[in-house]
Amino acid sequence: MKGEKTLDLSWGTIFKIGALLFLIYILYLIKEILILVLFAFILSFLIEPAISFFEKKKIPRPTSVFFIYFLLFFSLGTLIFFFVSPIFSESQKLVKSIPDYFEKISPTLKNFGILASENFEDFLKTFQDWLIKASKSIFSAIFAIFGGIFSTLTVFFLSIFISLEKEFGERMIRFFSPKEKEEEFLEIFKKCQTKVSAWFGSRILGCLFVFFLTFLSLKVFKIDYAFSLSFLSGFFEIIPILGPLISGILIFLVSFLNSLKKAIFALLAFVLIQQIESNVLSPILTKKFVGLSPVLTFISFLIGGKILGFWGAVFSIPLAAMVLEVAKEVFKKEI
Repeated sequence: MKGEKTLDLSWGTIFKIGALLFLIYILYLIKEILILVLFAFILSFLIEPAISFFEKKKIPRPTSVFFIYFLLFFSLGTLIFFFVSPIFSESQKLVKSIPDYFEKISPTLKNFGILASENFEDFLKTFQDWLIKASKSIFSAIFAIFGGIFSTLTVFFLSIFISLEKEFGERMIRFFSPKEKEEEFLEIFKKCQTKVSAWFGSRILGCLFVFFLTFLSLKVFKIDYAFSLSFLSGFFEIIPILGPLISGILIFLVSFLNSLKKAIFALLAFVLIQQIESNVLSPILTKKFVGLSPVLTFISFLIGGKILGFWGAVFSIPLAAMVLEVAKEVFKKEI
């Protein structure tokens, strides 16, 4: 009939649609591998400026790569060796002290109308029942930890191979970008790499700053479990807004088990450290780097953690900074 429209699909078009659907299906099957490759690329992206620095000093690239990754492995191993022992020791001490702490806070809980067991045996019974109910979650967590170790090693080794390939990122840019936009995209990539790497390094320095000053402050006030609390404070510092809040609450609660006066002084010291870090140190370190706002950092952290777990949360921050810097360069305006 007149006015009717027909859809004419050739065999070639049908084949292309089928091939596209098949490709999407294959990508879905290997999505975990693709995620590990993405993480490895981000890690090599962050380390590349250090490799370039050694290359400028006439050190061969393979030597530079292995030296930097060895230094990274050695640093992580040293941190784990020296951190695990005091944290484990303090954890054992805390577990042994729980009965005394529980007896101490029970009257306070009752005064506020919060139900508390009459003695520690009742508390242990309640806790034991909770452990039985949570057993499935515990076993799941154990399997997740071992899976995380395997994934971490995979990311590190993939990152080493990517770093050994000189200008790997540049070659990928040339491969995927139009010929007329190639140089522009390469310039954006180099700027992004320099700024994001420096920004991420500045955040690590901020975490170390909070860790050391918190540790010294807690030692001055003779707060128990100073090492564990300061380690958590430094670790949570990478999480904007929520991280310092969690750290402050933990410091106050643990200090309160000793005395209210100590808890107040410890909390005030921690707030002062946070003010110095956010208003003095961070502006100095990040003045010329990527201006990723705390809100965007927090949102990217939550999204990465929700989709990809712990390492997704960690790598989501530099990834978000990369996307932001590319967007700023492309659109030539602040976002």
